[in-house]
Amino acid sequence: MGKSSWSEPMGGCDSASNPITVSFGSGNAEGETRLGDGDRSGGVGIGGGLADGATHYSFLESDNHDHYGPGNGSNNNGTHRGQYTTGPGH
Repeated sequence: MGKSSWSEPMGGCDSASNPITVSFGSGNAEGETRLGDGDRSGGVGIGGGLADGATHYSFLESDNHDHYGPGNGSNNNGTHRGQYTTGPGH
C-alpha cells in the first residue's frame, strides 16, 4: 500500500441535518474517515473560534476530529476525541 493521504475537509450534514465536516482517507488510510461537528472545512472551529480540545485551526490535526477506521487494526472502529457528538449513536 502507498502513503496515507486525506481528502480536503468538506462541510455537509449528517442524516439528521446536523452540520459536520468530513475527510476521507486513501492509500494506507483507505476506508478511514475523519468527522467533526459543524462545518469546519474553512479551517476554523464551531462559532469561528478554536474547537474544544483543539490546538490548531486545521481540521486534519488529530485533536480537531474523531477518527473512524475500517473496523480492524490499531484504530479499530475509531478514536473518539469529543469532536463528533451530534451524529447517530451519540
